[in-house]
Parts: sequence; structure tokens; C-alpha cells
Amino acid sequence: MKPIIFAIVCIFFSCQNKKELPAADIQGTDTLATNFAEMAKQTDTIEINAEDAATWLKEVVESHFNDSGFPMEDICTPEYYEYKTDATQVGYDGGMTEEDFVQKWSSTYDVRYAGISVGFLISAQDWGKIEVTRCVPKSKQIPGEITFEVFLTDVPYKMNYKRDITVIPVGKAYLIKNVAEFNE
Repeated sequence: MKPIIFAIVCIFFSCQNKKELPAADIQGTDTLATNFAEMAKQTDTIEINAEDAATWLKEVVESHFNDSGFPMEDICTPEYYEYKTDATQVGYDGGMTEEDFVQKWSSTYDVRYAGISVGFLISAQDWGKIEVTRCVPKSKQIPGEITFEVFLTDVPYKMNYKRDITVIPVGKAYLIKNVAEFNE
């Protein structure tokens, strides 16, 4: 009988101390997406340190391939992540057709350089050690973002990949906004 009375007393007191969270303290995915959109708008006025952005890009790309660090979704904008995921899955079961892909994304990206049906940043399914052998800012820039001419080299397989990678500042780091894949 004592355990039952103890349980009832505990339930009674726990119900008395119910704390209501104000609506401002609760963030759903819509709020997070809105916050990202607001941060992206603010980048138009931020001056980007090209050397800092290049260092970040080199570190995250090499870590992504060589150390299994930095998953793609953590280093890309949500929109680019969705775009590249769609591009990778074109022609596969469950993926969209190339026509559907072009229709969905051609107003936002130059789909000629999407890397359709190939992976993120390199087209090889297998790779050895990936090194960023060139990462130079391109001369024409859009305010709030910076585009680098990047050469990725698979050292053991002696493969080279030329990419133009656009990054934007987000907080104290950067995110990949677009990748133009020039060779596969």
C-alpha cells in the first residue's frame, strides 16, 4: 500500500510543477529554415575573407573524402544538398528522370554542370587520397559569396577533377552553395 501512496504523491507533485515553454523558445524546422534564409540574406553585406574561405574549403573537402568527416549535408546549403542529391539519383530506381530534374532545377542552377548520376564533388565511385591541389578565387564575384576554381586530385588513381565551388559565409564558417562539375 505504501508504494501506491508514494506513487500517487509523486504524480501529484510532478503535475503541480508543470512549466510552460513560451512559444519563442520552441523552434521547429520551419523556424530553422527561416533563420537560414535570413542569414543568407545578411551575407550580401558581409565581406568574405578569400584566404579564410579557401582554407575552410580545402579542410572540409579533404576531410570529407579522407577521414569520413564532414558529411555532405553539414557542409552544403540545404538547397544545394537537395539539388545534388536529386542529380546523383537521376536514372536510378526512385530517382527522377533527367527531364524532371532539368524542369525542377534549371531556374536555380545551371544544370549542365550538375554532375548527373555521379557523386558529390568527384565522379568516381572509389577513390584513394583526395587532395585539393588548386583553390583560387575567380575574378568575377557576386556580393555575399565567393567562387573558387578548384582542382581535386585523387593521388593514387591519378585522376583530376576541375570544379568551380561557390561558398557563402554562415556564422563563423561557410557552406557550399554550388558546385559546377566540368569533367567527369
